[in-house]
Amino acid sequence: MTMAVALLRMWLALAATGAVGWSMLRLFGGGLTRMERTAWSLALGLLAQSAVFAAWRLAAGGAGAGRILFGDALVVAASLVLRRPWADRSARRRNPEDLRAAVVVLAVVAATAWALFLVQAVAEPMWATDHLAIWGLKGRLAFLAPALRQRLFLDPALAWSHPEYPLLVPLSLAAFAGLVGAWNDQALALLWPACELATLLALAGFLARRVARSAGAGAAALAALCFPLYGALNVGTAEVPLALAFVLVCCALLDVLESDSSERLARLAAASLFCVSVKQEGSAFVLFAAAVLYVRLRRAPDRSWRAGAGALLVPLAVHWGLLRLVTGPQARRDFDFALLLPHRWPALPARAATVISRLVGTEAVAALVPLLAIAGYLLVTRRGIGDSLWPVFAAQLGCYALAFTLSAFGPNFAIDSAFRRLVLTLFPSFTLLLLARVPLGSGVTHTGRPPSVVPPNPEGMAL
Repeated sequence: MTMAVALLRMWLALAATGAVGWSMLRLFGGGLTRMERTAWSLALGLLAQSAVFAAWRLAAGGAGAGRILFGDALVVAASLVLRRPWADRSARRRNPEDLRAAVVVLAVVAATAWALFLVQAVAEPMWATDHLAIWGLKGRLAFLAPALRQRLFLDPALAWSHPEYPLLVPLSLAAFAGLVGAWNDQALALLWPACELATLLALAGFLARRVARSAGAGAAALAALCFPLYGALNVGTAEVPLALAFVLVCCALLDVLESDSSERLARLAAASLFCVSVKQEGSAFVLFAAAVLYVRLRRAPDRSWRAGAGALLVPLAVHWGLLRLVTGPQARRDFDFALLLPHRWPALPARAATVISRLVGTEAVAALVPLLAIAGYLLVTRRGIGDSLWPVFAAQLGCYALAFTLSAFGPNFAIDSAFRRLVLTLFPSFTLLLLARVPLGSGVTHTGRPPSVVPPNPEGMAL
């Protein structure tokens, strides 16, 4: 198979995945912009495609293109049978001060940066260490190995490949390899530019709907320019899909904080499932999101936090329950949980001090200029619709600090190997929070938000 044929088949496979996701989104995609629907379609399609592939592998021992497409057709047919009219018809917020020229320029910047990542992704086979040792290895095994469960989870020779990790990325790679007809690293690498494109569209579409088109274009451009995240080093790993997952959870949660319609709750549940299925850090993010939702809605006189918390936590529990059922008990090689036993407590303060010293004295100092720029921006802008999610990001960083403290290989090694990579996955969703803030004097108003969620503002400015 030539490279051109493999790339063409992969493009067609991505289109089929998006079509499956689009058919599912018809059940609960009311009120979304076209850009958002495209992003959600890819995420839902990846979930469905992975489930179809896993079902065929477990039931029939193999999953070629014909079987996968048959499963896709069943999903589409089921969505057509179950389809109901969208109930959520929320109007897009209009900003009279949006500058069309600025939107176009920012969109061109985002498109150019995305094209650079596309070229990097397909220029050579995927070579990142984590791809070769974890995600790509598992994808190859899922695609080729006859004894799937034995090789993925129970083979002692592969204990170093983290059999306890979530499987959405490896199963997606294996499913696309089945659709392409072969394991072709350069063709399969198109999944990562597709995930970045979905991330940019989700940011642009959500902020265009809830804030202003210029805010959406700005967030997309800023995220696309994050070359340390969208670069060749992360092609084949879980970082780029995880960044998409964080953005989808933030968008869905902010919608539910505004109104907990059944469609918005369904999207929140789908975002939660996608997030926890990509990487372990996604589970922590979902837990913190549920905590923020509880705090925000527990005293609202006309709202209940239970439906939103259930939409976040039930998919998390189901995912980990199924994964534990399939994998069995797995040792956590990265962490020394014995440090939490009373007789090891004396070692914790020194480890925690090392972590704090490195994060504050080294990592923060290295990023001092952008941190000061962000602080200045926050000082001169009013509160935005995303400000309620700041505690989620703070808690996520705190979780990473705790993980470094409990690292089985020492805090310094854990920070050197993981901290910047982990922070980068938060950056696209961080741009959502930044660009959701309305500059002073812009005169933007947001209508339709329940008073129990956002207090009234006599100046007419969105909080």
